Amino acid sequence: MKTIGFFVNTSKKKALEVVPSTVAWLRKQGIESLIADDEADAVGIRKVGCNRDAIVDRSDLILVLGGDGTLLNAVHTSGIENVPILAVNIGHLGFLTDVSLDELYPALERVLEGNYEIDTRMMLEARINSIDDQFGVESYFALNDVVVRHNTRLIELETQIDGEPFITYNADGLIMATPSGSTSYSLSSGGAIVEPHLNAILLTPISPHSLTVRPFIAHGNSEINVTVRSNYGDVNLLVDGSRTMLLVSPGTSIRICKSDKKIQLIRSQRRSYHEVLRTKLMLGEGIKRSK
Repeated sequence: MKTIGFFVNTSKKKALEVVPSTVAWLRKQGIESLIADDEADAVGIRKVGCNRDAIVDRSDLILVLGGDGTLLNAVHTSGIENVPILAVNIGHLGFLTDVSLDELYPALERVLEGNYEIDTRMMLEARINSIDDQFGVESYFALNDVVVRHNTRLIELETQIDGEPFITYNADGLIMATPSGSTSYSLSSGGAIVEPHLNAILLTPISPHSLTVRPFIAHGNSEINVTVRSNYGDVNLLVDGSRTMLLVSPGTSIRICKSDKKIQLIRSQRRSYHEVLRTKLMLGEGIKRSK
């Protein structure tokens, strides 16, 4: 390994503080560090004339310093599926970034020794088929979720799974999530927590206007088709939150399926996913009454 690229959340003080010392540590190991010019300005180190696309292209490893949001921003960089990612959580709640700050140097040492495991995460691919063909054949990729919703109105969304009619949702919206995204928006809307290595697509309605509509977990190889049937004007299509936000008109269909792209995460060796759930969600803990 010769080159490590940095993606830094410059709004986090601890992330800014740790970059110069990490760059110096890597230099002693004979490793070149690459940081995008705008982030280098914030950190106070020398610019190298790189943007994020160039960093991904030139790096053997991507080091993400921030939180889950920082990682979600990073995975939307072109070509990043080809590079392993060490994501360090500098914050409070992190499911994608489960390597803690005090594990940074031990984790880097293991990586340089080749003593690490890759946790491969599936992504979703969304394509939009609109009446006026305004979106062409472009694909949009999500590590967490693809969401169709209206900000103020109940909408009608007709769904098919593998060409077979499924549910017509009357709801504020519909979340289609990967297992990685099951602890994000889907969870807050009542969806199940799903082990991240499973091959599945979650369909979680947002505030459905029916007691008979429940979250559903489809096979990961399924093709989900969602058609907007409401006549209340455009609805929002969001890919990984605000990373991509589009307006789609009534009559538009969105096709969602598992992408060929996969994200390579280097995982913490100190804790399992179940431990992360127990400690960060306090999963299964009883409510203690004060005396």
